[in-house]
Amino acid sequence: MATAASKRILAASLGLAMLITSTMVSGGVDNEEYELSASIDDAKINLHSGNFSVAITRDWPRVIFKHELDPFSPTFEVSCPRMYLFNDTDGDGIFDPPEAEFTVFLDSNHVNWNLLAFEQNYSSQYGQYVVVGMTASVHAYVVGENETLVHSDWALLSFWFFLAEEPVTYECPGGTYIIDGKTQMRMNYTLKLNDHLDVDGVVLEHMLQGGGSTNMFQLVEGLPYGGTTTTKISALVDEREVEGDYSSDFWETSDLVQETRFAKEDGVVQAFYFWETEAMMGGTVLNTTALVNSSYFTTGAGMILHSILPVDNHTTMVSQGSTMGIYESGFIGSVSDWIQEYILVFVVVCGTIVVVSLTLAVRRMRRKTVRLDDNPGEDESEGS
Repeated sequence: MATAASKRILAASLGLAMLITSTMVSGGVDNEEYELSASIDDAKINLHSGNFSVAITRDWPRVIFKHELDPFSPTFEVSCPRMYLFNDTDGDGIFDPPEAEFTVFLDSNHVNWNLLAFEQNYSSQYGQYVVVGMTASVHAYVVGENETLVHSDWALLSFWFFLAEEPVTYECPGGTYIIDGKTQMRMNYTLKLNDHLDVDGVVLEHMLQGGGSTNMFQLVEGLPYGGTTTTKISALVDEREVEGDYSSDFWETSDLVQETRFAKEDGVVQAFYFWETEAMMGGTVLNTTALVNSSYFTTGAGMILHSILPVDNHTTMVSQGSTMGIYESGFIGSVSDWIQEYILVFVVVCGTIVVVSLTLAVRRMRRKTVRLDDNPGEDESEGS
């Protein structure tokens, strides 16, 4: 007779196999079953949009997202830890770290973020939707080890996050574009300046990280004579170890948004980050738009992207939008896909079930043999 421990092992193995298989067969959430849910606590705002899971932290502008139903989905992160004020000393319109004059830290150690809005509702245009806003008065520090505060309340910075069930058309300075519902969320920021500090530009730093084996980035860049190319870079390389200027220019395309993809080493793309090519610039003289230049480098754990906006003494407001989300095609939607992607896990689980089953069978046979040896006449007496 099998021991209780052996039974538990067999039951656990079978249960694991059934759980993984049933999960992978499901593939996604049917439209009729879709429901957008939201919750809030002291640390973050949690959003669940069908297959799309999002956490917006409240201590600094940071979004962590993943595929909700794929148990093997890594997490993806887009965050904005700081801003820089710089003077374009080489005149190329691109930010190089040595050009920074002031740093504006956006973490909770330097600023106090306040929840500006949290609304969950329904409309005929958006379907179910959630709006989250956070704002803070930010300060400028001299670049250097001492981090000397030079201007308290340099600007008022607000971030807005919008997630909807239906596709939403957004208007940006260059035109309009559509964000798909359910798996994509828009983020935009507005910066209202109280002082210009005699600098040429403002830089928002975006930190991008992919979990698990999603350690590659694919940058969709423009070519000199039209068209695009995909530049592949590894997040595992720390380009800051290179002497001199380690930033690379991001060659913008002619599209309304620029694109960076989170990918695996085999090229499978699972998530993305878009940012608008142009930004709104409000000023004391007039409102206008400005092209957004970009640069980037890798850190050994992720990628730092800098979006650069020119400012002058007339600029009073800057606003730019971006989008993040997942690509369903990068995740597993059937058992055959799952076996191909996670063959090792599949073999281990199936092998465990076979080994446990054989072990139990051998033990039963041995126990039966022992009983027969101890009672050689048992079968004859029972038969008579």
